[in-house]
Amino acid sequence: MTELCPACGPSFLRWLDADPVRQSAWLALPRRWVEPGEVLQWTGQNPGAVWFVEQGLLRSHFLNASGRDRNCAFHAEWHWAGLPPSRGAPAVATFAIEALERSRVVELSHAGLAHWLQDQPELQATLADALLANLMASSQRESALLMDSAEERYAKFLAEQPAIVERIALQHVASYLGITNVALSRIRRRIKSRQTGLREHPVTTA
Repeated sequence: MTELCPACGPSFLRWLDADPVRQSAWLALPRRWVEPGEVLQWTGQNPGAVWFVEQGLLRSHFLNASGRDRNCAFHAEWHWAGLPPSRGAPAVATFAIEALERSRVVELSHAGLAHWLQDQPELQATLADALLANLMASSQRESALLMDSAEERYAKFLAEQPAIVERIALQHVASYLGITNVALSRIRRRIKSRQTGLREHPVTTA
């Protein structure tokens, strides 16, 4: 949920509010509600669309043929889910997108996105910067999975996504961190034990 993304969160709202015509065009885009567990995009399908979350929470996850999945991202209010079409790339989704909460999304087909970009050409640079920010975030996540301990990854998750921590079931957090539910429970107990110990034995200074 990084606000480095210029087409997400408050940055995107400010961009919309700066131009009444642009804001009106945005409000005219199609919207729909999705229920918890409803899948917007299946692995292996032609994605066909991108989504902007106005209310609720989605998850992106990899899913193999045996049904095992691994969360790769969460998408809360005022953030995008899905990927725009890429020239020369296979039109096949490598990850699924599912609603974790009842969610209201702006649904933009790839054709609709192209039309929106044609009408709002200044959005091209904003989306390009947003894609770069997402690429950097993905690189940082890959680095953490390879280099950090499970407890370090959990601490970063708490620090980077405090607004949604309490909204995500622990099994989904464990999946995102690449660990088991049991391992996450142990990490949480260790952290709680240390915090309790600090409260019971406050550090004093001379």
